[in-house]
Amino acid sequence: MTAVAWRRRATLLLPLLLLACGGPAPPWRLPKTEPLDLALSLSAEAVALLEPVTVQIDLYRRADLEVEFVPEVDRADFLVEREVRPEVPFGDGFWRRTTLVLRPRRGPAELVLPAFTARSGDGAATASTPARTLRVGSTLAGHDAAVEAPGEPFPAPPPRPPWLVLAAALLLALLLGAWFRRRRRERPAAAEVALPPHVKAQRALQRLRTAPRATAAQVEAFYVGVSDVLRTYLEERFGLRAPERTTEEFLRDLEGGDQLAREHRAELERFLRQCDLVKFAAAVPGEVEHLATFALAEAFVEATRGDRAPAEVRS
Repeated sequence: MTAVAWRRRATLLLPLLLLACGGPAPPWRLPKTEPLDLALSLSAEAVALLEPVTVQIDLYRRADLEVEFVPEVDRADFLVEREVRPEVPFGDGFWRRTTLVLRPRRGPAELVLPAFTARSGDGAATASTPARTLRVGSTLAGHDAAVEAPGEPFPAPPPRPPWLVLAAALLLALLLGAWFRRRRRERPAAAEVALPPHVKAQRALQRLRTAPRATAAQVEAFYVGVSDVLRTYLEERFGLRAPERTTEEFLRDLEGGDQLAREHRAELERFLRQCDLVKFAAAVPGEVEHLATFALAEAFVEATRGDRAPAEVRS
């Protein structure tokens, strides 16, 4: 007997084996010839509100097809419990059963179970089930009895005079205003603490550390940003008008400035010249030059920060 004949015989015996083991049997008696198929069955077509109804959806797929199938229903209409059994061999492919236990949340009404569709991964094969209608009755006085309220459960409150509503609103506004004023007097405003120049410069440099430097425009923006941070620091730390000066003007002013800044004149000049090459000569340094220039700015701020400057010796 050939392998194909053995497979067909095993397929015919599979439903009997599953029933003998207490498992479900496929809905198809003979092997499928279609590449993809769906079968649907309902346990009932008319139920009461919140009464469970079981929906079984059987999927067959040929062995060479990849299919993802997750049937969904409107959860505004149903409470849903789902059970998906593992795939088992069937004919030239596999069979899988999905069981949905639905409890209708609205009634009396006719709720529609949508048409479920399965598609192969390449879209070449599809299979669908027809839409089904489920009649849902009320749990009161039979399935078809509509629920009616016996009457107004509570009498409507008498209308309030407009002047009373306005007076209550004004009183509430006065009380809230007095409470806010009292809280403001009891809680002193927090004093604003000015950040030292080196702290502001270090934070600004940290933000620029990861700035992109892939294109010429990004490189120029990086150097302009680092230069602006250092020039602002020089103005706030030493009183030098660095943001308003060219490199030559600033180096001239530096000669008559703070001694601590003059001690780092060579590093400042090298840093500013590199920035000028990028801004005005369209130079595009490499990453090594970027890091070296950034390190010069960081080292200058760290070396000249106000809390580490040597104190003057008094006679």
